[in-house]
Amino acid sequence: MKRNQLSVRLLLLCSLFGFGWSHAQNYEKVIIDYINSEKTFQRINPELKAFTVVNVDSSKSLNGDIVGIQQTINGIPIFGSSANVLIREGKVLNLTDTFIKMYPSRVKGSQNAGKNTLVSEAAQKINGYPTIRNSEGKEEPLKTQLVYFEKGGELILGYRFDVQEKETGNMWNVIISTDDGAILYSEKMTLSCSFHDDAYKHHAEEAHPLQNIQPALFPPHINSENNLQKKDFVLVPDNASYNVLAFPVEAPTFGSRALLSNPWEITASPEGWHSDGTNSYTNTRGNNVYAYTDENSTNIPQFSPDGGTVRAFDFPMDVSLPPQNYKSASVTNLFYVNNKVHDVFYKLGFTETARNFQASNFGKGGAQGDAVLAEAWDGGGYNNANFYSPADGSPPRMQMYLWEPDNMQNLFYNSPSVYASRTFRSRRATFGPNLETIAPVTANLSLTTPVNGCNAINEDLTGKIALIERGGTCGFTDKVKNAQLKGAVGVVIYNAAASVGFGGMGGSDTSITIPSVTIENPEGAFIAGEIAGGAVINATLKYDKSNYVYKDGSLDNGILIHEYGHGISNRLTGTGDGCLSATTSNEQMGEGWSDFFALMLTNKPGDNASVPRGVGTFAIEQPTNGAGIRLAKYSPDFAVNNYTYGRTNGMKISINYFGTPIVLAHVHNIGFVWATMLWDLHWKYVEKYGYNSDVMADPNSGSARVLQLVVDAIKLQPCNPNFKQGRDAILAADQAKTGGQDKCLIWKVFAKRGLGVNAEPGGTSGFLMGNEQDLDDQVENFAVPAECNALAVNEASANTKGISIYPNPVKTEFTIKTPSGMDLSGITTVSVYDFTGKLVSSEKINLNKQTTVNVNTLLNGVYMLTIKGNSIDYSQKIIVSK
Repeated sequence: MKRNQLSVRLLLLCSLFGFGWSHAQNYEKVIIDYINSEKTFQRINPELKAFTVVNVDSSKSLNGDIVGIQQTINGIPIFGSSANVLIREGKVLNLTDTFIKMYPSRVKGSQNAGKNTLVSEAAQKINGYPTIRNSEGKEEPLKTQLVYFEKGGELILGYRFDVQEKETGNMWNVIISTDDGAILYSEKMTLSCSFHDDAYKHHAEEAHPLQNIQPALFPPHINSENNLQKKDFVLVPDNASYNVLAFPVEAPTFGSRALLSNPWEITASPEGWHSDGTNSYTNTRGNNVYAYTDENSTNIPQFSPDGGTVRAFDFPMDVSLPPQNYKSASVTNLFYVNNKVHDVFYKLGFTETARNFQASNFGKGGAQGDAVLAEAWDGGGYNNANFYSPADGSPPRMQMYLWEPDNMQNLFYNSPSVYASRTFRSRRATFGPNLETIAPVTANLSLTTPVNGCNAINEDLTGKIALIERGGTCGFTDKVKNAQLKGAVGVVIYNAAASVGFGGMGGSDTSITIPSVTIENPEGAFIAGEIAGGAVINATLKYDKSNYVYKDGSLDNGILIHEYGHGISNRLTGTGDGCLSATTSNEQMGEGWSDFFALMLTNKPGDNASVPRGVGTFAIEQPTNGAGIRLAKYSPDFAVNNYTYGRTNGMKISINYFGTPIVLAHVHNIGFVWATMLWDLHWKYVEKYGYNSDVMADPNSGSARVLQLVVDAIKLQPCNPNFKQGRDAILAADQAKTGGQDKCLIWKVFAKRGLGVNAEPGGTSGFLMGNEQDLDDQVENFAVPAECNALAVNEASANTKGISIYPNPVKTEFTIKTPSGMDLSGITTVSVYDFTGKLVSSEKINLNKQTTVNVNTLLNGVYMLTIKGNSIDYSQKIIVSK
């Protein structure tokens, strides 16, 4: 019976693919005709007009199909050169592209018989693994794609592949020359959102690649033999219940858990959350996500809670205890949020054909086999969260970490016993041995001369833990190294009385072999005084992991949504793979969309524009109204958040790139500015259409409308968009959906933040080596299109009263009606502007002789009409509907 049903399913898939291919051919003709008629393409070499259709996504919201095309030359894709085309009823409504339009000075390169050797050698240059394991666990050469890469006006044939960096687990996207294996392009792929003192530095760290993620290699469940149940292909969900932090609760500090029964959206998850189309599970695994712990940082599931045959995931949770006391509740919440975000955004258009994340696509198109691998308690570090999103059909990985408590203690007194109960904060150094991975260090504490340890220390510190005061003219590494040279086995540095702030100890010195920590001034001064008075204090330096009360990232819904949001924006932009690159574009707005999604799904009932919102307050132990980890709170009030587009100038960081210092755009800060604009847009939509904290409750609320608009816009924008292109995509989405009825509302929101009509991104060349100009040349502008300044249209005045336009909506022409007695002498200019404020037609007429104007060349949509003459200055919206 099951075999027959699978056969039917395969036939359905074949028929769908045949249907899709037929349509792809039709779309190809429509796009070719459009490109050949469009001015921006007319002068380019015919060879550069070649493309292949790579994706067709039918959008209910936009009432059309979004066709993804890839530019090719000699039949080979040109990396980063693609377009998204919105087609409705056989007509192109919108096209955004990154095609190269200047024919290259040279097209060079050929296939190389030694490809595997070149790829292996290149992988090792970036300290990567030269092979990958297949589904049977056998080593195979890295999989490659043949592409052209544009460099210096040339097109160079290259091999594109993904490689895992050793030790760190970072995943890299690499392109090498087919001729000699020279690295043409490389980028870390996992988006990391650290919440430590360097929270704003986004280096795409802690990526864990696909070496070990093939689902076939996963044990179905570590803790139960009965969690995997084979079943026939049926569309009937199994009942399930979950005790979780249900939306819109952002984190445990914002509200309590709730017990939910069958909370899925049936259209998005037709078999519920515990089936993958073939198998039914009783643990936290299903079609959309497999959630488990990865405490050993091996990318292999260690623990996932089992709900039994009734799938009851109701486990105790007390966040005042160390997290090992509520592991099942943590993973359950991780499972819930991933599924819930999947279902919400499915209804907004992140479906199978839009490259979403599902094990089975149920014959609805797109590549499957890519449910999210969601890892709680990742053992690769702390104070972090990340998301790796490969191409459609390859599973993404979400890694959630524990957050170290602010009151974490690394120095413990043994004797005198009266000191043993003292508690205080400490911070580990970023250099030297890691306290977590070495044995505890126990010794007597010893003062040093000089007290700040900046010069050679007088005392013999053999077998001692040195107590050194912060300050002086040297760095932390100098102090620790000086103590090490005198035989110390550890160092404690305490703040001087005048020290400002209390953070970790930074620096780099590979010759340091002893651990060190810093503590605050009151504790350090007290102990220094006791030792000076003759006390002998024995202490231990250690990482007391089992007793720390960490903040669990899997309980912070805001962070979880943010991370999943990276997957959404990556899959929806351009070709869905590598089109939001911080090393290609200085204005990568991915962090902004992720923050915006998190804010939108955690809006509370009763919130309004006057309620500022922070990000990450739970993780960093702030109150719910805390400042969070961004440059300011999100608010349309300039007294709270006055960041504008011009402030993106100078948002940059310096990092070490395999021994070479480079400058990168500061993606967290830049994304914050973009999210600020989107947050403003939300409240303007609310002002017009109403508020609803549940974006799924009322699709006509301003909250639902703006979230749908942003998702639609991401689909329409080009590969590696800048702020201006992101804004224009939002305008295009509004035009396609409503005919542009909110055009001026959108313009005014962006113009308020400096992204007006004449704003320019300047250079967007990605990471720079010694040239930072492109990170400082954005031009902000606060102007809106002329017709938006006069959008209180049809207001009666001395020179407009009695004027009207009919018919409206317009089919092919309209008539200008003027009142009797109006002076119509001279020439009158009739101008029509599109939704971007661009003049699309202008005609000079004599109203005494001509009162009709032809608009047959205009596409359907909303336009602004202006009529100006000796005694007339009139503006009105017109709708063209043929």
